[in-house]
Amino acid sequence: MIPAFNVMKNKVCRLVAISAAALIAFTSFGVSSVTPTAVAAQASASVYPFQCFFEREQDLRGENGEVSPFHHSMNCELKQAVKNGTVSQIDQSVTKNGVKITVKEILFDDARLSVGYVEHHGQESSATNPMIMLDGKEIGNPIRHWSEPIDKQTTMHSVTFANVGRFPDEFEMRFQDYRSLYQTSPGSTPEPWELTIPVKKSVYKETRVLKPMITKKSGELTYTVKEIAMTPNMTAVRFEISFPKHLDSGFYQTHMRIEDEKGTKYLPGGGGLVKFEPTETGYSIESIDSFSSFQTVPESIKIDFTREESEYNLPVFHKAKVEYKPTAEKPIVLKRSTSGLVKITDIRYGSDKTEVRFQTEGPHPYYLDLFIEDEAGQKLYGQRRLVDRKTNSYVADFPVIDPQSDITFVTTFSESTEPKYDPELQITLPLKP
Repeated sequence: MIPAFNVMKNKVCRLVAISAAALIAFTSFGVSSVTPTAVAAQASASVYPFQCFFEREQDLRGENGEVSPFHHSMNCELKQAVKNGTVSQIDQSVTKNGVKITVKEILFDDARLSVGYVEHHGQESSATNPMIMLDGKEIGNPIRHWSEPIDKQTTMHSVTFANVGRFPDEFEMRFQDYRSLYQTSPGSTPEPWELTIPVKKSVYKETRVLKPMITKKSGELTYTVKEIAMTPNMTAVRFEISFPKHLDSGFYQTHMRIEDEKGTKYLPGGGGLVKFEPTETGYSIESIDSFSSFQTVPESIKIDFTREESEYNLPVFHKAKVEYKPTAEKPIVLKRSTSGLVKITDIRYGSDKTEVRFQTEGPHPYYLDLFIEDEAGQKLYGQRRLVDRKTNSYVADFPVIDPQSDITFVTTFSESTEPKYDPELQITLPLKP
């Protein structure tokens, strides 16, 4: 989704996804019948939890055969990529101000560059802002950045940048993380954690790289599909749009949808801005949208597109006051979407934290905004982790709460309307002779 110019000037530097024990995941656009999403596997006493980031990427069929980017079940393509050696094991570290950052793995193909890294931060965790430097210049914002705490001292991260012709086949990557931005005194210049790592693109026989350069026009909007990279790990589409200045008022968003000849939709996985330029009459924007991967190379794909002014939907809140001790047999139940539920099954009041156990039901089980309101109306937020992916069971650690106090669980969500794709901008591309 690409907001209007007046919104882009305040563009958020990175995407912060929900805490779903996730590493590399898809978050925001549409693709084939397999979606690589990341959910951290349960660590056993005998297995070091950082041994492999990309084997943890998972997916699951949703309704109507579509694949939800936040459903679980092991993604065969990425797991196979690990076994085939196309995921590079790195294990390079840098330490600064008592914080150690270790790049563990890199997955680099025609569609994506993904970096899995671990942050050992002691007792004090803070947000990170990773970036990739190429020829001394920042490559741009990542399409996804996922983080998941492992314990009080350690956090796992995964950051993904779209490729589609932006990176050379082989280059020296400068990986920087500006976590120090939050640790320096006012007025001082933060220095990044930086590692220089040689990377080489993995090539798969199933990969398809297309450069259609097809231009469509609808009204005063011109839309060109420049390049498409389809790999077993991701699908990415590089495109450009141009429009006059008067079409930039309000809040506009672009929407892209891909499906194969069988009608299987590719689920969206995030997008990023490549270039924004004023023109004599308006603006030109070049972007990349990412989607889930394919199981087998399709005969053809159909790309639908639109750019429309979005309506802002106010968030909907659901509340449930704690009037009894919940159990699995008698949970506290709240809505978390139109058809999804969250069930609070246990509350454990401790001297150092309040532990809440819950399950989610319905489509997209990781879409969840859950917090607690105390009797003073203060909002309390917890750090959650997935403990059973088969039952979508979680444990969340909240601040210490007096067992005798009145507390209320709150969920919030915003409904979105389906885009109206412009038939004049539809493109169909054959992939097999």
